[in-house]
Amino acid sequence: MVTVISRFRVRNGLEQEVRRAFLDRPRLVEKAAGFCGLDVLTDAANPSVFLLLTRWRDEPSFQAWHQSEAHHQSHAMMPKGLKLDATFTSLTIGNSIEHPAGSQTLSDALEGQTVGLSQWLTESDSVFALLLAPDGSIRARNRAGYRVFPPDPTKNLGLSIWDYLVCSDVQDLRQRLSGEGTRQDARLLLNVASGQQDAITLEVGLVRCSGAILLLGSQERRHDSQFETEILKLTNDLSLMARESARKNRELKEANETIERLARTDPLTGLANRRTLDETFGREIARAERLQGDLSMIIGDLDHFKSINDQYGHIIGDQVLAHAAVVLKSQSRPYDLAARYGGEEFVLVLPGTSTNGAIATAERIRKEIADLTVPGCPRQITISLGVASWMVGEAPEAFVARADAALYSAKSTGRNRVEVALDVKV
Repeated sequence: MVTVISRFRVRNGLEQEVRRAFLDRPRLVEKAAGFCGLDVLTDAANPSVFLLLTRWRDEPSFQAWHQSEAHHQSHAMMPKGLKLDATFTSLTIGNSIEHPAGSQTLSDALEGQTVGLSQWLTESDSVFALLLAPDGSIRARNRAGYRVFPPDPTKNLGLSIWDYLVCSDVQDLRQRLSGEGTRQDARLLLNVASGQQDAITLEVGLVRCSGAILLLGSQERRHDSQFETEILKLTNDLSLMARESARKNRELKEANETIERLARTDPLTGLANRRTLDETFGREIARAERLQGDLSMIIGDLDHFKSINDQYGHIIGDQVLAHAAVVLKSQSRPYDLAARYGGEEFVLVLPGTSTNGAIATAERIRKEIADLTVPGCPRQITISLGVASWMVGEAPEAFVARADAALYSAKSTGRNRVEVALDVKV
């Protein structure tokens, strides 16, 4: 097994987006031959640095993926602002350590300078690492290192690499640990045995760091195939459960939103109901008072609506109300509130609107309703409207009462007209 590490940098602010993109990457790579897993590391010391670790059965499997069309497609999943770190393209652990900059990065990791990689290397189950002194004594080992080179409880003194070697080129290893001989990161075969286990042949690489040598390699664990099959099955089951839970949570959220919308909406017209109007009205008055801004309201009442109900029936009457509501919606801005006040009465709350602006809106509503054609109702439909603008220090009840008085004036002076409240702010 080999582990390939690539390092990326991102612009500030894109870290979470890049992490999500990396975690989506297995959807493409998981079908590649020889793929065994993927990890995404972020560096606590430098959040803009990401490390992508992919595990492969062997190096040819990785090379085949790297040259495939699916690999190029995976790059399209990466968000803008992400770039491969030019100082460190990739590092292969297992058969060999091929890249000089990669050797330095692992050296830095062991010394804690690259926090994310250092933590991964310490806890890794797939890559074993031993920190050796020049004389071969073992100073430290990671989790996988304890499995491949387990401690010997019968020995009081510390173990060395020589306690595990059965038959290998010991002289070559001694020369490399002492800094002599061939280049440090060339391939090296070691025959290793411990306890009652059979001897195994390991292909390792060496990295020099701070007066010590890091011995690295990768070993396929016994029974890994069955273990990984069970893990894959469990992961798939958990993934299905997570998706089902997310779906149910989404449905619950949508249901709650529907309930909340129904609780705040008039079912016939789709306009806000009285509860929503009261809440919004109080909030807009408080805002106008705080900002010393404009706030106007329009109250409208359909003319002779009772006779329409009596003559054509309530079903046609409901159609008239629904068509009138469409007109109010069409004359509302996104931050206005159109509401059904009760019966055939409507209210339009207009934040940031002066009296003149409210009068213009009311006239447009009056004209559009006068032009309405409602199936089943041959009569012309008209509306009377009262306009009022909030005055500093005015109580909500007084504000509504002035608008209502203007509406009454429109009704009593002929209907199908717009009247403005007294003491207005122009």
